[in-house]
Amino acid sequence: MLGELNKGRYRALELLADHLRESSRELRLNAIICDVSDEDLRWVTDRVHYFLLKILEDDIYVPTEDALDTCTED
Repeated sequence: MLGELNKGRYRALELLADHLRESSRELRLNAIICDVSDEDLRWVTDRVHYFLLKILEDDIYVPTEDALDTCTED
């Protein structure tokens, strides 16, 4: 999988890691509906966030200077 990492996928991982840092309202509502506790949801999202950051830190894909430009919101 990591051998297939390119600029776009790297940026997508960065974006996903940012969004996983805090659970969305929709995810929290789905957790309530599916009877998943806040504690369990937080535990899982923390672990997924951690592993995404580890993938981003891995030396398998070294982004160029252009790839490091981040997406900005107005």
